Amino acid sequence: NGKLKSGDAFDCDVNGDGVYNSETERFYYVSDYYNTKSKKFETDTAVLIYYNNVSKGKPSSSVTYVYDGSGENFHGPRTAIEELPSTSEWRNVSLKSTSRAILNESGGNTAKGELLPSDFSYAGKSARLLTIQEVRKAAENENIPTLNIGELDDCKFLLENTKYSSDNINNAGYWLETIITDSLNYAWHVYYGRRSINDNPVWNSLGVRPAIEVSKYNIYY
Repeated sequence: NGKLKSGDAFDCDVNGDGVYNSETERFYYVSDYYNTKSKKFETDTAVLIYYNNVSKGKPSSSVTYVYDGSGENFHGPRTAIEELPSTSEWRNVSLKSTSRAILNESGGNTAKGELLPSDFSYAGKSARLLTIQEVRKAAENENIPTLNIGELDDCKFLLENTKYSSDNINNAGYWLETIITDSLNYAWHVYYGRRSINDNPVWNSLGVRPAIEVSKYNIYY
C-alpha cells in the first residue's frame, strides 16, 4: 500500500466505458515516466505496460510486425506504431507528449553516425513503445542489456503472453522503442528465450505492446 512496485497489476479503464475490465484492460506498472528529450525520469507519471501485444489496437498474442518496413532503424518504429490503439479506441488515456526523441541504449541520438529523430510522432495514438531505460528502472539493473540469460527474471510480467507463457504462443517477444548504437538495422526487444533484452533486425516480425502514461494521482494504490 502507498508505494508502487514494478509488476503491480492494475485494471485501467482505457476505453472510457466506465468498466474496469480485468480481461482486456490489465496493465502492469513498470517505472516512472522516462522523458527521452530531457533524458530524465518524471516522478509524477507512471508508465504501465499492457498484458498482451496488439494488432490493430486489439489484444493479440499471435500477430507480429516489423519495427520499420524500410529495413533501417534510424527513422524510429514507424511501422510498428501503426498497430497501437488510437486516441478514439483508448480515449480515456493520453500520452504526455506525442513527440518523442528516439534514443539508442546509451541515451545517444545516433545510430552508426545517422541522426535519430528528435521529434518522432505518436500523433493519433494513446500509447507508445516501452524504452530500455524504463526496463532498466523496473529491473533495477542499469547494465541491461547484459545479453545474459535471466536478466528479466525479476520482471517476468514483461514476458506475459509471449512464448515464455506457453508453447502455444508463437511470438518471441515485442519491440522496444530503443535502437542499437552501432547498427543501422537493429533495435532492442523483450525476448522470451533468454528472459532478456535482445537485439533484432528491424525487418523481423515481433510483437507490438502498448505502454501507457498515467498521472500517479489517477492511480489507486
